[in-house]
Amino acid sequence: MLSRLFIAVVISTIALPAYATRWFEVEFIAFEQKENADLREDFSIKYPEITGKNQLDLLTDGFNLAGKEQCLQGTIQIQRNTFEPQSQVSPVCPDSYDYTQHFDVMPLSPKAEIQEHTDSIYLLDDSQLQLDDVMQKLKRKGLKPILHTGWRFPESSQTRAPNIIVYGGQRFAGNASLESIKNYINSEGYVGLLNHEFGSITHKDPDLWQLQGLMKIHVRHYLFITSEFDYRFMNDDAELQTARFSQYTRVYSGDIHYLDHPKMGMIIQIRKYKH
Repeated sequence: MLSRLFIAVVISTIALPAYATRWFEVEFIAFEQKENADLREDFSIKYPEITGKNQLDLLTDGFNLAGKEQCLQGTIQIQRNTFEPQSQVSPVCPDSYDYTQHFDVMPLSPKAEIQEHTDSIYLLDDSQLQLDDVMQKLKRKGLKPILHTGWRFPESSQTRAPNIIVYGGQRFAGNASLESIKNYINSEGYVGLLNHEFGSITHKDPDLWQLQGLMKIHVRHYLFITSEFDYRFMNDDAELQTARFSQYTRVYSGDIHYLDHPKMGMIIQIRKYKH
């Protein structure tokens, strides 16, 4: 009798399903704070570059898809290579084109193919976002949203969770290098330089964005968000300044959380997905 009971326990244990990884979706809104004349914080401080291992860029493809939609609608015009034979001319709005170069201000929400799976991390389309009522409240208060997006992801430890690359808002062109200006003068002459915008000459520094940084979400009994962003703005002297936004926050799924900073704010909600 005992042996039969032991066999039954072993069989039932083997039949138990393997531990399933839980999935979540995060949605967040970043917005500009109102100007505060009483603010005395020093934003001339030079911060070290934001770095992090295991970086994952989801937004660029989403911004490019938004750009392609604008191209198909005629809002964005791209140059076609007229030297190609007619049979080899690319589509008017090719998939492989970098549409982000046309944006001085990134679209508020990147686009994405609508997906419903738990195979890999993926971006949510703007039609899948749920905080539209929060967006309307922000606008009624006179606050300007910079970015509204989200993605689905599996639970991961702090060491395994990826750093999602986040950027958006206004573009600030990087500084043109002296070497690139010298090369342009040699090829086009000084007159050509006077009639040329420096922003389209090869940059030594990459373009900077109003909001730019990394966000990591990991699980250790609770959900934790590590967010590190630079918020860039022009001061009254037309100088580009940077405010660093760094927060480590424990959150609960389903709750709407507000992260505050003198220059910007973030509203974040993490929801369970298929569990």
